[in-house]
Amino acid sequence: MSGGHDDYNRGKVSRLPALPLPPDPISLQMFAEQAARGGHILNMHLVNAHAPKLARARRHVTYALRNECAAPRKIREMVIVLTAVLVKQQYEINHHIPLALAAGITREQLDALLGGWRAKRELFSAGEAAALDYVECLVERRGEIPDAVFDELAAHYPPQEILELTHTSNNYYATGVFIRAMRIDLDPEDRTTAPGKF
Repeated sequence: MSGGHDDYNRGKVSRLPALPLPPDPISLQMFAEQAARGGHILNMHLVNAHAPKLARARRHVTYALRNECAAPRKIREMVIVLTAVLVKQQYEINHHIPLALAAGITREQLDALLGGWRAKRELFSAGEAAALDYVECLVERRGEIPDAVFDELAAHYPPQEILELTHTSNNYYATGVFIRAMRIDLDPEDRTTAPGKF
């Protein structure tokens, strides 16, 4: 990743104006860090760079969710993909398909997540299905979790991992709403996010 001028001089990529050039020094530092971690500067980064201090604070949470969780990356990617599907957010789906496959989700599982996983429930372990049931309640019931759903989740994940999965889904739900509100353009296929730790 070059981190060069062409990476952030792309003009208007959302309903907001194009990012003023040169970008704020905080934004330039975040762009350089993104490139150092193996990712491109994405349209969402350019939009967030309109508020660089908030973008920097948010980056810490995103980094922790991708690199500092005890819950297996595979289950976290399942949570992200299903959340993006439920929020109808193609932007995040596009970026997380390769990450999901790299984390060990099979192509069959991924297709099920994208097209109605309950019809293919047999493709998922009991722990995976418990997490997916939980995510559906988080998103579709706005956090109203029946005791049976939570108890099944707790049978497979300790408290720390429950919180990690909850924060992961909540983060990507909010991101999906943000992307829709700002009408952020899809990134070209050759622009990828930093992969993080597997």
